[in-house]
Amino acid sequence: PNLSCPKVGKNSAAKTMHLLRSILVSGGLALALLTSASNTLEVNNDQVASSTPSWTGESIYFVLTDRFAPASSSSPPSTPWCQGKAWCGGTLSSLTSKLPYIQSLGFTAIWLTPVVEQVPWLDNWNGTAYHGYWAADFNAIDPHFGTEADFVALTSKAHELGMKVMLDIVANHVGPVHDLSEVGRLAPELSDPAGEQFNQLPHLDPVPFSEYLSNPYTMMEAGDSCWPYYDFGPSCNYTVIEKGWFGDLGDLNHSNPSVRSYLLTWIRGMREKYDLDGFRLDTALYIPTAFLSELQEAAEVLITGEVVMLNVSLHATYQNYLDGLLNFPVTELIKPAFNSTSGSLIPLASALTLQSASGYSNVHTLFNFVDNHDSPRFMSSLLGLTSHNFANAAAFVFIWHGVPVWYYGTEVEDVATADDERVSQWDDDGFVEGGGSFAGGLAKRLNRLREELGFG
Repeated sequence: PNLSCPKVGKNSAAKTMHLLRSILVSGGLALALLTSASNTLEVNNDQVASSTPSWTGESIYFVLTDRFAPASSSSPPSTPWCQGKAWCGGTLSSLTSKLPYIQSLGFTAIWLTPVVEQVPWLDNWNGTAYHGYWAADFNAIDPHFGTEADFVALTSKAHELGMKVMLDIVANHVGPVHDLSEVGRLAPELSDPAGEQFNQLPHLDPVPFSEYLSNPYTMMEAGDSCWPYYDFGPSCNYTVIEKGWFGDLGDLNHSNPSVRSYLLTWIRGMREKYDLDGFRLDTALYIPTAFLSELQEAAEVLITGEVVMLNVSLHATYQNYLDGLLNFPVTELIKPAFNSTSGSLIPLASALTLQSASGYSNVHTLFNFVDNHDSPRFMSSLLGLTSHNFANAAAFVFIWHGVPVWYYGTEVEDVATADDERVSQWDDDGFVEGGGSFAGGLAKRLNRLREELGFG
């Protein structure tokens, strides 16, 4: 595919292929694709959006804050692992203490899950808000994670080490709300009992907000052609995508001036108070595109959006509103290509070809990953294959256009192979600086390769 890469000469391109062969000791599927792509390595992309160059060439370690490292002030956990739907005890301070470990693997930035104050009650499926995506008050730090001072200390230490900090945020919804008493416990700006701060699509018979809370119109009612990969066929109702609720999560009404002002003031304040370098925007697909543009302007740093779809041409349009995107049209095809005895590169190559013709404004701010917090880890289901299959997938992510994202614990065998993709990492063997494992060593070598060759 004729996507532009960083400007690299022929000798460096040959060196790239040589180093990749040394990394991918199994030969590998990725090598064939990357070799064919090496013909484009001399092309230079001068059309980089003005607000995004600082993220070109970065390499991100993605942390689920509650599950990465236990509070240093607490006694050692009674069991080596913590998992499930309850809070586990990871904190901002414990993450700060592990920044040298992350840097020893060659990563230049961290992305951490949301840390704003969460609802203290359960959702309809008995889950807590340990993950950080169920806000109650956007302007407060949840005490489970620590304090405002702890967050300032984290970003200060990261910048002292020359690392960038990307904060995960949610602007589509708050936490689960089931009745007016729970609405009243949200931040004052979000607690209006009339419910004007939330979207309320009418059912066949309109009902008062107090009743709507028990049976909201959900995004799952948008039409069969929306699922499972949001292809947006003719029967997909985009109004429902934007205004339907995620189950019982209160869907914010972005046409409400008070809601809009609250969110725009908040994102500016977060960037300034905590000296943040970027944001990852959860559920960006479900937010009106006009408001995405407003949010990006207010942030004044890169926002990379979670737009989950395989529709490449539609996916590309979201770079008209946000500086960056998680590259789902490509990353959703990595596991089928590399983690199967019958894997084929054809669907992946086809997606890359489509991306080359789809008008992305900046391929260098597409964020690529093998694993994340919403799907089983690659190495938890190798199906009789070896870790070298993962090496091929990781090499593709690190060498292809854009910003590579490494999910916490991928370098720790017991974490990487766990059935729960959100298991904690705080066993004594979980933090060996410089790698200490096949995957850890792989991350370090791939990061070094990116640095030597100027990939971005």
